[in-house]
Amino acid sequence: MQNRKEYLKQLLQQKEWKQEDRDWLLQYLNENDLTDLKDAASAAYEADLQSTDPVLEREHSARILEQIHQRISLPKGAVVRSMWFSRWKVAAAAIIILVAGAGILSLFRKPVKQLLVTAEKQRKTFTLPDGTIVYLEPGTTIQYATSYGKEERNVTLTGEALFKVEKDDAHPFIVASSLISTRVLGTSFNMEVRNSSEAKVVVLNGMVQVEAKGEENQQGKELILTANKSAVYNKDTHLLEMSDATDDARFYSQKQQGRFVYDGEELIKVVNDLQRYYNAEIRLDKRIQHCAFYGDVNIVDDLEKALDLIAVSLNAKINKDKNGNGYMIAGGNCQ
Repeated sequence: MQNRKEYLKQLLQQKEWKQEDRDWLLQYLNENDLTDLKDAASAAYEADLQSTDPVLEREHSARILEQIHQRISLPKGAVVRSMWFSRWKVAAAAIIILVAGAGILSLFRKPVKQLLVTAEKQRKTFTLPDGTIVYLEPGTTIQYATSYGKEERNVTLTGEALFKVEKDDAHPFIVASSLISTRVLGTSFNMEVRNSSEAKVVVLNGMVQVEAKGEENQQGKELILTANKSAVYNKDTHLLEMSDATDDARFYSQKQQGRFVYDGEELIKVVNDLQRYYNAEIRLDKRIQHCAFYGDVNIVDDLEKALDLIAVSLNAKINKDKNGNGYMIAGGNCQ
């Protein structure tokens, strides 16, 4: 017998099988190690994705499954006493047969995922098929099925994103992550899961249900959040805690709108916003930390333009670090 993996590959390319082919496959499926089958099926699956041949419609699946039984000579109700097959082994055989024919059935094909990715210094706005708007922060990945919105609205998040969810009472919107799961019907919220130990959700408006995925006593614990509230889950302490998040909600809301508006805010809060958005270090002279600031910062402007606006309003100076990693707002006075 030739190399087993090559033989499986050859079977995938054959339209018809001989009796010895069927016997060999049945014997192979009864083995514990099906690594070669998985590799061959995976390669065939990827090739099928690139094919221009149409995938068979689901309504034809019943007839084709009948043909599968005929190909491997398994009549309905037959009891094979010499071998025992678990359901997944039979399914694996079915996949191979279907690949060898007209393509992989939708019934057996793994759901194809859509992937949204932002680079480390990139922000992106994306609209999901149901109209939900997603604002992705740098270094973020979101996955969702191509069937999104038809039966369910599920996405998986790594990183940070703000979701403006289109209301749909029949299909809750669910954001899954490694630490928490968030479920809503229609609202705006920000969710951040940037490491393996902590996750945070901030609600801008509406209502959100947050569920912890901890392994110990907090597993399954839920919190219901309303506007201006946040939930933080810590995997190390296994605690899911709710707190006021008025400042965070304001920050996310204004960031979504594209402009930070300040009407007498203390300068230290303004600087904190700029550090968060531009991911830069900004130091502030203690004498002007509590000065009131009036002005708007457009998020399309670069950081130095925003800092110049502050400097002019307070008669201060902006000094850039020699290493270029941060800024210092020095001098000036509260007017």
